[in-house]
Order: sequence, then C-alpha cells, then structure tokens
Amino acid sequence: MKKIKLLSNTEKDAKNLVQIYLETGSPKKPFDKDSKFEPKEGGYTIFVDPSEFKWYQKAARTIASLKVFSLNLQGSVALTKEQFYWFLIALYDGQHELKVASVFDKETCKKLENTVNTVNQFRAIADSDSKESTPSKLVEKLFSLIKDACDTTGDHAKLNLIKRGNEKFKKFTGLNAVGFASFQDPCMGIIDVVPKALSKDAPIDMALVGKGITFDTGGYSLKPDKYMETMRTDKTAVVYLAGAVTLAILQGLKKRVRLYLCCSENMVSGQGMLPGDVLTYPNGVTVEINNTDAEGRLVLADGLLQACKDKPKFILDMATLTGAAKIAVGRDMFSVIAQNQEHSKALCEAFDANDEMYWQLPLCAFHKRFLSSRRADMTNSGHGDGAPGASVAASFLSSFVEKDIPWVHIDLSSAYLPDGSPFLAAGPTGSTILGLSYYLTK
Repeated sequence: MKKIKLLSNTEKDAKNLVQIYLETGSPKKPFDKDSKFEPKEGGYTIFVDPSEFKWYQKAARTIASLKVFSLNLQGSVALTKEQFYWFLIALYDGQHELKVASVFDKETCKKLENTVNTVNQFRAIADSDSKESTPSKLVEKLFSLIKDACDTTGDHAKLNLIKRGNEKFKKFTGLNAVGFASFQDPCMGIIDVVPKALSKDAPIDMALVGKGITFDTGGYSLKPDKYMETMRTDKTAVVYLAGAVTLAILQGLKKRVRLYLCCSENMVSGQGMLPGDVLTYPNGVTVEINNTDAEGRLVLADGLLQACKDKPKFILDMATLTGAAKIAVGRDMFSVIAQNQEHSKALCEAFDANDEMYWQLPLCAFHKRFLSSRRADMTNSGHGDGAPGASVAASFLSSFVEKDIPWVHIDLSSAYLPDGSPFLAAGPTGSTILGLSYYLTK
C-alpha cells in the first residue's frame, strides 16, 4: 500500500518539496484564462474558486494531473482540517507515495496522516485481486486489522469464521446457494468488537451487515465483459465497514459493534444456482431465483437474520447492491434507504458532518409488488414496468429484518470509480468510512 506522509511547512524538509500555491483569480497571458494552473518559481500556482462544489478536491486532481506527488501546500486560500482530509483522499491514486506539507501543526498532521492512511489501506484492499482476497482470506485479513487496532487501544475483538463444511453454515441459505458453484468456500465472518469501557456481555449497539462477493460473474445470468472486469470490487461493502470500525477503534469507539461479513464468489459451474430454483430461509420466507446476478441480497439475508437473532439495538447493512442506484444517484454518492426516516436521522447527520455525499431513496410497502412470484413468497430480483430497482432490493431485504429493530440499508453506488471523476482518482473511493467511524465514536 502506498502511504501519505504529512509535514508542517515549518519543518526543514518542506522547503525541498514542490511549492504549490492555492490562489483565486486566473492565470496571466500567455496562459488561457480558463487554465487551472500556471508555473511559479519552485512549483505552481493552482487557481481555485472556493464557491465551487468540492473545489479542494478539484484542486487536488489538478495537482495530480501535473504528476506532483511531493508538495508544500500554501497560498492565500486556506483549507480547513475537514477540507484537507478530502484534498488528501482526492490526491491519492494508490500508485504513488505522497509527501505533503501544510500550515497545520505537527500534532494535527500526525492525526490526519493516521486517518488518511487507514482509509487508504482499506481502499487498497477493496481493489485487491480476487485470487488474493478469497472469501475466508478476506475475512481473516479484515479481522487482523481490526484486532491490531484493538491491541493498540485495549479494546477487545473476536472472530467467529463459519464456512462451508461447518455444521452451523447449513442455516445460511443464501451463502450456500450463491457459493455452491465456487471452488472457494463461502463463509460468514462474525467479528465482535467491545470497547474496553464496556463489559463483554454488554448489549450489541450496532450490527453491521455487509455484502462481500469477492468475484461476481453473475452466475448463469452471466455479466457481459464490460461489467465483469471490475467485479473484484463487489466485496467493497465488507471492506469499508471493517475500515469504519478500525478507524472508530483508533479514534475512540463508544459502541459495542458486531460485523456480519457475508462472503462468497458468484461463479458458474454444473452445480451452480439456476434461474427457477426456490430457496427457503430459516424464517420461512421462500425466494424464487429469477436472476442469479441478484446474489448480494441473498447473502445479506443470511446476515440480517443472524443479526436479528443476536438482538442488536440497531442494524445497518451495506452493499454494492444494484446498478439501479448508480442510475438514480450516480457514482459520486451512495443511497440511504430506511422504512422510518427517524432511524436514518443520526446516521445522516454523521455523514453530513463529514462531507460524505449521499441521497435518501424511498422504501414503501408497495415496492414488494415488483417481487411477486407464482411459486414462492417473492423473487430475488425486481420485475415489471417501472420497477425502482434500489428500493425494490431494499424491500426484499426488509423481509429478513424484525419489525421492532431499527434498520437502515446503504446501497453503495459510490464504492468505485472505473474512470475517476473531477473529485477522485480512478479506483475505490473510501466512501462512507469516515462518516460511519464518526457515527460509531459519538
């Protein structure tokens, strides 16, 4: 993993870096008035408009386009600490070590450096090769990082890895069906994290349920090449949830958290899940498979049922679940979906406080009509004219959540940028990690 080193610009080494000046205005002739930069002795002037949306991330992408990876940031336009965090996230591309000096003092730089490098570490895992990140290896890697954080702070972490071949795995209907075609064993990774201030039998404050499909071919509903080439990132939700918990531990976790990492490959074989199969979950709900590429919700159902059994105060599930969410809100933000807006209020306030980009989509009782089946309680994928895919997927998941437990679903449409954007480099974004960690520490 490539790291970022932060310095105060009062330190001696800062003088040897490329000098970057953030200024308002526009370049002088012969440079075009719309140019975002002009050379200056020792570096560049980067022209910004602080009234523009995410101007500090745009500035970072301009700097990256100049192939400047060691810089001393100064000038008349100052960044807040929050803006500087997102500037660094935008500057990072996963390919270059970065050294950045700024006006912030050494203590602030150290804290920001730790935060940014933690987030970027999980961005790198989200982008890891599927042969490296098999279901069980991924869970073990994520647990090791959580455990390392707990060892630093004195908190407690425990892993229960339940995989194919284990008697307890038989109850996970979705994981058994989705993972049946794969040589790699599907698994449920349950990670319990208890802050040192709480007893080990304290109630579970927060259940975090994540989709971790380490590679998704689509099964017999096979994806075209264009959509399959980035499917190593279909595990991103479990990675970002683990990243949020790790960061929260390092920053002062206040809540007892239990993660349910629902991990599998979705492959094709002679014994794989077929369209027309009917699955029966432990709560009695039957599901007819009408699309083997709608596998994420099948494994999430296992995690939600197990979470409800453990009686947490709150359940959040997160998944790269639907292409419909990308169409609805794009890849720059994620979707928050809840049956009761009061349940999502505090979570959204945490996202707002940390400049996370999201949009709330509806979840209504009538969305279930798009899942009707002649042979089962419902299908696993929406059908019918005008079916709102993201809301319909959330409606499917609602069948596996007990009514008396507050529950919020995040469709992680902002997980990954194949081509980058004006705000971030191509690759995993780290979206939700900062906001969720903030929520867990407050």
